[in-house]
Amino acid sequence: MASGVGEQAHGSVASQFYSNEEETAFDMTTSEKVVELLNQAALISTEEKLIVLKQVQELIINKDPSLLDNFLDEIIAFQTDKSIEVRKFVIGFIEEACKRDNELLLRLIANLNMLMRDESVNVASPWTEETVRQCLYLYLSLLPLNHRLVHELAAVYTEAIADIKRSVLRVIEQPIRGMGMSSPDLLLLVENCPKGAETLVTRCLHILTDKVPPSPELVERVRDLYHKRVPDVRFLIPVINGLEKNEVIQALPKLIKLNPIVVKEVFNRLLGTQHSEGSSSMSPLTPGELLIALHNIDSSKCDMKSIIKATNLCFGEKNVYTSEVLAVVMQQLMEQTPLPILLMRTVIQSLTMYPRLAGFVMNILARLILKQVWKYPKVWEGFVKCCQRTKPQSYNVLLQLPPPQLASVFERCPEMREPLLQHVHSFTPHQQAHIPASIMAVLEANSRKPEPEPQPELHHPEIIEEREVF
Repeated sequence: MASGVGEQAHGSVASQFYSNEEETAFDMTTSEKVVELLNQAALISTEEKLIVLKQVQELIINKDPSLLDNFLDEIIAFQTDKSIEVRKFVIGFIEEACKRDNELLLRLIANLNMLMRDESVNVASPWTEETVRQCLYLYLSLLPLNHRLVHELAAVYTEAIADIKRSVLRVIEQPIRGMGMSSPDLLLLVENCPKGAETLVTRCLHILTDKVPPSPELVERVRDLYHKRVPDVRFLIPVINGLEKNEVIQALPKLIKLNPIVVKEVFNRLLGTQHSEGSSSMSPLTPGELLIALHNIDSSKCDMKSIIKATNLCFGEKNVYTSEVLAVVMQQLMEQTPLPILLMRTVIQSLTMYPRLAGFVMNILARLILKQVWKYPKVWEGFVKCCQRTKPQSYNVLLQLPPPQLASVFERCPEMREPLLQHVHSFTPHQQAHIPASIMAVLEANSRKPEPEPQPELHHPEIIEEREVF
C-alpha cells in the first residue's frame, strides 16, 4: 500500500489505507489486505487500531473465513494489547470464530501451552498477575463457552513455573464461576485431579462454593477424591456443609490443626456465616454439636492447644453461642462419662461471657459432685477454680463435698476456709444442725492459725492461657 504525502500525511494511517483501498483492490488479494491491515494495526493508536481490526474481521468473516486459521496467531497477539477495548474486541472476534469452527480451539490451546511453559519469558520479565491475565485473557473468556478447556488448563498448570501458578489461581475466579458447579467437565476435573493440579482444583472448589452451597454431585466427587486418592483434608473445606455429621466430626482433628485463617473459614461455614446469596447452607452440625465435638476429640489425634484455640473460635461468635446454646452444651458435657478434660474451662468461659448463668453453673457444680468430679484431676482443678471464682454463691456447693475433698479445696485455696466457716456461722441453729460434724471439723481445722497470703493467680482467674487447660 502506498504511503500518503502532503495533506494525506496528516491523516491517520487507517484513513490512508481506506482512501487507497479502491485503487489497490484489484492489485491485492484478501490475504494480502489482511497482512497489510495487521501490520498497520500494530503501529497505530487505540481508536484507529479498533477500526483497522474491525476491517480485518469484515474481510475474514465476509470474504474468506478460511483466512482466520492462517492469521489466528497474529490476531491472538493483540490480546496482550495495553488497551482494554482492543483486548475485548479480539476476545469477541475469536469467540465468534470458535463458535463457527471448534478446531480453532486446538490452536488456542497450543497458544496457551507456549505462553505458560515459556520459562525464558519469566527470566526476561518476571510474571505478574497482569501479564498472566493478558496471556490468558482470551483463553479464560472461552472457558464458560467450552468447558473442556479446563482440562488443558490443568495440564498446563501442572508444568507451569511457580510465579505463573500463583497468578493463575488469582485470575480464574470469573471463568470458573461462569462454568458453575454443575459443569460435567469441572466435576470430571475434580474426580480425576491431575497430579500437581491439587491447588488449582482446591481453588476451583472454593470459587464454586463461596456464595452458594455445594451440590450433591460436587460433594460426592470431593468425597471420593479425599478417601480414594488424595487424603488432604483441605479438599473437604469447600464442601464441608454437604458432608454427613459423622464425616465432619471425623475430620475435625485434622481441620483444626490447619492454619488459623483456614480454621476460621471452616468454622464460618459450619456456623452458617459463610454464604451471602440466597438461603444459607444448612450445616451438618448445630453450633452446640460442634462445640461438644471439639471437647470429645481424642487427644492422641490432636494436641490440646489446637483444641483450645478451636473452642475459643466458637466463643468468639457470641451471636451464635448464646447463653441458651452454652447451657445445653454444658449440660450435655456434664452428663458424659468420662468427663471431658475441657469441661470446666468451658463452664468458666461461659460464665465469663454470660454472668447470668451463675445459678445454672451452681447446678452443674452440684451435679458434678454426684459424679465424683475429683476422680478427674484436670476437671477437678477447674471445679475448684470455678468455685473460687463464683464465691459466695459456691459456698453451698462446697458444703456438699465429702470431707476429704473439701480439705483438698482448702489445700489449693486456703483463703476460702475462713469465709466459708463464717458463712456457716451465719446459718440459723436449725440450718447448722444439718452440717455434718466431719465437715465442721474440716472447716474449723487450724482456724486459729493466721491464714497465708492468697496466691495472686487465684484472685485473678482470667481467661486461661492456651498452653494449658487451666
